[in-house]
Amino acid sequence: MKFISQCTNLEKNIDSILTDGQTTFLYKDFPDVLKKIEQWFLKKSILENECLAVECENSIPSALFLLFLLESEYNFFVFPKGYEKKIPAFCRYIITIESTTDFILIPNDKWHDSAQIPPEKGKLYLKTSGSTGDPKMAVIPHSGLQVNARITSERLLLTSSDRIALPVPIYHSYGLTTAFLSAIAAGASIDLQKGANLLRYLKREREFNPNVAFMTPIFCETLAKGRRDERQYRLTVAAGDRFRGDIFSRYESLSGCLVNLYGSTEMNAIAAGNPNDPSNIRCQYVGKPMQGIQIRIEETKDNSPQELWCHNPFGFEGYVDNKGRSISLGDDYKEGWFRIKDLGQISSDGYIQVLGRSDHSVNRDGLLVFFADIEKAMGTISGIESVVIVSKGETERGKGLTAFCVPAKDLNITAEIIRSSCFKILPKNSVPDKIILIDSLPMLPNGKIDRQKLNHSFLHNGESSSK
Repeated sequence: MKFISQCTNLEKNIDSILTDGQTTFLYKDFPDVLKKIEQWFLKKSILENECLAVECENSIPSALFLLFLLESEYNFFVFPKGYEKKIPAFCRYIITIESTTDFILIPNDKWHDSAQIPPEKGKLYLKTSGSTGDPKMAVIPHSGLQVNARITSERLLLTSSDRIALPVPIYHSYGLTTAFLSAIAAGASIDLQKGANLLRYLKREREFNPNVAFMTPIFCETLAKGRRDERQYRLTVAAGDRFRGDIFSRYESLSGCLVNLYGSTEMNAIAAGNPNDPSNIRCQYVGKPMQGIQIRIEETKDNSPQELWCHNPFGFEGYVDNKGRSISLGDDYKEGWFRIKDLGQISSDGYIQVLGRSDHSVNRDGLLVFFADIEKAMGTISGIESVVIVSKGETERGKGLTAFCVPAKDLNITAEIIRSSCFKILPKNSVPDKIILIDSLPMLPNGKIDRQKLNHSFLHNGESSSK
């Protein structure tokens, strides 16, 4: 055993399980299952350095198949169902997983000899989220995933006695490289949840009885607003976005310790809160850098927010295009340091505070305005369920601001009322120029808000608005 044996002790964790609510496997049975998958690969004569596109979901068959690919150092790209038209040309085959022993191998009709990847094996290919621009293909070595899983597990104090709920998709970076693999590294029992919503999650919660969960802030908000009774966890880990309004404290009052985790597709998990830190520290910061990882900002005289840079020896190797050819990182990579494109500050004792994406802030009246600050303030307005800020066009103050607001159900609130309230709670330079009411926020599969779609709808929107 290569990947798994260095992540977790199978003999020690014989009672730990992997389940999806329908099928359950014991850790001690992993070797037998992976051996059967290996036999299928040998039968199909699939080479280790050929790249495979693997259709994936939060299920036992998918999870075991991914563990086999990591264990055997295959090159692979993961994608969700319905993604087939976007398979990279450097993937030789497409694999559909029917069960733990039944797989369908389909030649990729887009593959050709000129679409090549380096001959090295042991690479994971992941698309970045694309929440603010075109997604890029990151190349991540399995060896880095292994180390990152271990140090993340250690930071979060995960153990083999934990029962971990995973409602985040394992075909995205956070769900796979951080949540799933760090849980495997701890030897913990894992409940993979597909298509999680409030009712499905609460049902699985009663059946699996987790004491740890990996979520997005949006899903934490869903639980904080939808729970009727208190239900304590030892730990909930949240990543992917910032918390809105008072959701962090509301969630903790119902479900216990909540920590922020910070990372990216390229760098994996690079910082996380310590469960033993006080609540106010865990709320304000994303913790300190993981072991062996460095984060810095450019120093300024006024200690103003600056872009965060990361040095991670366990991170990605670079980007490739659709044919597997390397893409220059340009100014985003300098002497081993990667520009994360988030603005932040670092406290005197090393805690990282993320203030928002560098492209989620604009200059208005000569001052820097963060979308997240506006969203947090507007989230306190009675009658608003959720709000997202985007920038488009120019105004007398500078870049234009538009607020997309989802009204709370059964409350008659208008764009005019919302904008009037903004003048009471926001500086004048932060008041949105336009308010648009929508039924719901468009979401990406990884749980992030699809800001590109909102920007597009701004150009063609016929919804209620106020100038």
